Amino acid sequence: MKSALVVTKQRGVRLRQGLLLLAGGLALELLVAQGSLRFFWTPLILGLAYLAAAAAGGRTGGYWATACVLVGWGLSVVLIGETRPRDIDVAGAYLLGAGAGASVGALLTRAKLEVSQLGLCVTVAAAGLILALSPRAPDVLDDARTYALALGAVGLVNVVLGAARR
Repeated sequence: MKSALVVTKQRGVRLRQGLLLLAGGLALELLVAQGSLRFFWTPLILGLAYLAAAAAGGRTGGYWATACVLVGWGLSVVLIGETRPRDIDVAGAYLLGAGAGASVGALLTRAKLEVSQLGLCVTVAAAGLILALSPRAPDVLDDARTYALALGAVGLVNVVLGAARR
C-alpha cells in the first residue's frame, strides 16, 4: 500500500517537469540575480516556472498548488514593487495576492485538476515564514540566487528520478 504522500509520476512527465524547473531556475539567475530585474520579480518568476511544470504534468501531475500561490503572491509583489503606492500596506497586498492564488487553486479542483489543498496552505505558510525571517538573514533570503538554486535543485531531483525510473 502506497502512502498518500508518495507521488507517482510517469517518467516522461517527471523529466519534462524537471527540465522546466531547471529552466526556471536559470531564468531567475539570468534575469534577477545577474540581470536587470529587481528582486521583487522573484516570486512571480518562481510561480511561472511552477506553472509551466504543472501544465506539463497535466491535470494530475502536481505543482498546481505551488504555482497558484506563487503566481498570485508574485503578481501582487510585482505590482507593489513597480507602482510603489504610498497608501497601500505591503503586507496586506502580499497576503491578498497569496490568498487570491490559493483561491484560484481551490477553484481549479472544480475543473478536475488535482490541486492539493494542503499544498496551497503550506505554500502560503512557507512564503510568510520567508518574509518573516528575511530581515534576520537578508544575504540568503533576499537573494534571488538562493531561490534559483533551490528551484534548480527541485528540477534536478525530478530529472534524476525521471531518468532512474524504469
